[in-house]
Amino acid sequence: DIESKQRFGFCRLSSGAHSCYCILSYLPWFEVFYKLLNILADFTIKGQESQWRELLESLHTLPIPDPGVPVHLSVHSYFTVPDRRELPSIPENRNLTEYFVAVDVNNMLHLYASMLYERRILICCSKLSTLTACVHGSAAMMYPMYWQHVYIPVLPQHLIDYCCAPMPYLIGVHSSLMEKVRGMALDDVVVLNVDTNTLETPFDDLQSLPNDVVSSLKNRLKKVSTTTGDGVARAFLKTQAALFGCYRNALQIQPGEPITFSEEVFVTHRSSAMRQFLQNAIQLQLFKQFIDGRLDLLNAGEGFSDVFEDEINTGEYAGSDKNYHQWLFTVKKGGGAIFNTVRTKANPAMKTVYKFVKQPEFFGACILQGVGNVRCSIGIKGPNLCQENIPHTSTPPPPACTIDTRQEGSME
Repeated sequence: DIESKQRFGFCRLSSGAHSCYCILSYLPWFEVFYKLLNILADFTIKGQESQWRELLESLHTLPIPDPGVPVHLSVHSYFTVPDRRELPSIPENRNLTEYFVAVDVNNMLHLYASMLYERRILICCSKLSTLTACVHGSAAMMYPMYWQHVYIPVLPQHLIDYCCAPMPYLIGVHSSLMEKVRGMALDDVVVLNVDTNTLETPFDDLQSLPNDVVSSLKNRLKKVSTTTGDGVARAFLKTQAALFGCYRNALQIQPGEPITFSEEVFVTHRSSAMRQFLQNAIQLQLFKQFIDGRLDLLNAGEGFSDVFEDEINTGEYAGSDKNYHQWLFTVKKGGGAIFNTVRTKANPAMKTVYKFVKQPEFFGACILQGVGNVRCSIGIKGPNLCQENIPHTSTPPPPACTIDTRQEGSME
């Protein structure tokens, strides 16, 4: 939207049904909304209109609960609030599960490398639910960084020209549109075909990553033990820590001055193979946004308590971390927020278009009647079992639903 916040559209169109249910939200609670959409569809089949209206109204007015809190919307409708601080697990996380099943390890590695280098990336598939799961699942493996550029899990046909955009993008394209897409002037684009499990790339991005880091990631992913639980996500987390965990050593801390980050120190103290990668990494928007976020917390007198920092603490990635521990000592001694916020200088032409919302105001829900029009069941301001994301727009969404349903998805 106009504030560069990502909005999700979760839809369910049952086979032979005349109505498509859609829930719009700034919250990426995929499994929660899958469950609620199934409940709504069940109410419809049984003709229980009052029950689904009660569910939607309860959802619409619900204040955002804390992570891990159980929520009861009605007698048969409940869910537990997801905890974004936890790594996604297989099979609980549908996006990661479908992505890991559909794409082999080698192609996952190539795609990960292409995302690290912020390429123009197209993912195509004939099944919308798998397509969007692969887009979201691959993006989640960048944690603690986030894709900062054009991000459209399902590209509507009328926006097909986005594939010619000169800036980095991560776009999901239904297979029915790929003939048109390939007929366009596509230069230096990475294409992953999920149906055939093939990846085309004009770059040597994977070979550009340090060999030992790639080998470790590949071995972890190929172990049987990583196919359940958070093993897949943790394998990528360990790789991110191996590549970027030394950032703490580049923190510049002077008494009475804001904490800053030295790109030179970050690059020069690593091995020659790692220096070549890091020299490019410091120019990436996803890395700049990551460092900005860490500096904001440090200069506000706050520490880190996420799984990435935990991994650094338990691994052998960050060396002595003298600067970071100096900051911890200073904050304890000074009593908290003693610094002013300072930011690294990012390219102004590449401002972030991907921002997580910690406290969205409310949910939104609407019902798509038939194929050609939309009718809201509730007035909304404001995620499809095939997860059709709403593309970034220059104006805020209107109060009434005006969704173009020409690219409607379905879910078995």
